[in-house]
Amino acid sequence: MMDSINEVMQAYKVYPIATEKITDRLYLVKDGQRKYALKRSRLKEADIAAWQRIYYIANQKNLSEIVPIYLTKDGIMYYEKNQSYFYLTPWIEKPSRHDRKDAIENSMFSLANLHGKTKTSQRISINSVKQNFNTYQAFCKQVPDELHAVVLQFEKNRYMSPFELLVCTQYRDLEYASKMNNDIINEFLDQKDEYITWNSCLCHGNLKQEHILNRHILNWEKARFDQPAVDLANYINNMTGDYDQSVDMITGAFKIYKEKNDLTGLELKLLSIYLLNPSPYITVIREYLKKPSDRSIADQIKDIQRHYRRIIFAIKWREFMKEEYESISFDDSSF
Repeated sequence: MMDSINEVMQAYKVYPIATEKITDRLYLVKDGQRKYALKRSRLKEADIAAWQRIYYIANQKNLSEIVPIYLTKDGIMYYEKNQSYFYLTPWIEKPSRHDRKDAIENSMFSLANLHGKTKTSQRISINSVKQNFNTYQAFCKQVPDELHAVVLQFEKNRYMSPFELLVCTQYRDLEYASKMNNDIINEFLDQKDEYITWNSCLCHGNLKQEHILNRHILNWEKARFDQPAVDLANYINNMTGDYDQSVDMITGAFKIYKEKNDLTGLELKLLSIYLLNPSPYITVIREYLKKPSDRSIADQIKDIQRHYRRIIFAIKWREFMKEEYESISFDDSSF
């Protein structure tokens, strides 16, 4: 692999004196003067044009949050080798002082700045929104009945497995979250106006805390234009799945985001809907019921716990939303 890296770096007229493997796809390269991050991307040929467009937009709008890409000696943004696409950026150092609260607040600030600078608005028919939500709404409505049936099935077992015991223990919280989500969906779709304002902005698509260093946002391979709530939900979900997070820390950071890039009442509802999404939790249960499963019980337990933590956080998030922003209406004054 090192021979391949040297070949790639020569395409950038960079001659390494030291190379360190950080992950299977990321390398730290030093040439004696600068440090570089060389990424072997997951991009396919069909993805290249959309990925390049992100950097054109970053250049046009002077988006300092997006780390620039070096060009090869042929003026190309990537180097292809053996059907893999490599790209090169400056190496961004991690902060010497790691404070999680500061990191989350800085991330929310950077995200708000990025969303605000790339935001576009259009008036769309509320019927088009309802059509897009029909399938999701139908799924969410049947979730409580499906969960109840699963719990009854598990309780018939003389000895429940650890996975089954977890699902039964978590059932009341999931039932409560499902009702909460269905109520918000009804509110979201109960619009009196025929047309509403719909905002889109540049979204990272896979935002995790490790993708944000010193207010620089890394890894734009899954980027797209979408609702800002999509990026926020993705970022929050990636923070809240692995272990219990401080609700106050995340909601406090969100206030920083909202001061920089205000969200409409519609978008606040949409964010809660995304966070309360029961689909990942239900998917793990359905996989468990399809025996034999390709995955171990231990992995399935980890997954159900991860998604349960996200749902519990989403319930608390909704309570925060009601307390802080319940007075926001859906009329034109909120846009």
